[in-house]
Amino acid sequence: MIIRYGSFAYFLPMLVAAAAVAGLYFAMRKRSARAKSAAVALLAAVNLIQHLFKQFVWPHYFGDAFPATINTAYNMCAALIIVTPFVLVSKSTAWKQFMAYVGTAAGALTFVLPYWYIGQTLWQWDALRYYVCHGLLLCTSLLPALWGLHKISWRDFYKLPFIFFFMQILIAFDHLVCWTLGVNGEGEFFDVLYEANPLWMMHPGENFAFVIPLIDALTPDIFFGDGSRPYVPILWYAVPLTLAMWVLAFALDAAADRRRFVSDMRLFAGAVRAKFFGVAPVLPFSRRVKYRLPKFRCGRRKRR
Repeated sequence: MIIRYGSFAYFLPMLVAAAAVAGLYFAMRKRSARAKSAAVALLAAVNLIQHLFKQFVWPHYFGDAFPATINTAYNMCAALIIVTPFVLVSKSTAWKQFMAYVGTAAGALTFVLPYWYIGQTLWQWDALRYYVCHGLLLCTSLLPALWGLHKISWRDFYKLPFIFFFMQILIAFDHLVCWTLGVNGEGEFFDVLYEANPLWMMHPGENFAFVIPLIDALTPDIFFGDGSRPYVPILWYAVPLTLAMWVLAFALDAAADRRRFVSDMRLFAGAVRAKFFGVAPVLPFSRRVKYRLPKFRCGRRKRR
């Protein structure tokens, strides 16, 4: 079965992944929160083990040198697989929301755009590894949100791009460590990173040139490269990416957290109206506290 866009081999992994997510969702939706958390933790642990110990899990890696770049956070999906267990036990709603959006998108896009394997057979170990690890990433990112293990808060929408850029810096640091150890190539570090180009960090990707004019229109010229100067790493597309993430995250958060969103908007509208047309109130996000003097009742005592 050769993987080509629109072929049966192209759609088969999508159907299997969709069936797995739907099956797990309906099988566990009436279980306790502890059981759901344990199921997600188990899937995340399996994915982390197969990622860190590829040479001992997947037959086509048997005998390869260890360690290698493929066992590290060398791209976004690999970094997400590594941080997932830590996010699951953390109390950060922003990080969990980041996993729900970016982890789900990263896992789903790999099924939609498997361009590394276009023209190759589906029945090979590396293709199987590719779909298994991204399918597990999809499950561990989407199912906690569907099960309600963490609540989406619209107040965290602005944090999404900053976490994304932090992950990019983490990926660049991973490449720096591997380069220092002599794992991922020789020569100057920036030449090695330019060649790897994770997440288009160093320059535009060749396969998605149609979005470059839009990025160019929204990016300051000082960051965007041309024939005479190179692209500034990460910053060359930071502005349009931040705007896009803010718009998408705001729309999704407002829909998922509509009760709190409507309540906050009503409070904000009332605060603005009172600010300009009445007594200035305390804004809903303010930390100021109103203090009221205690009331005492004075009563007469009867003499005996």
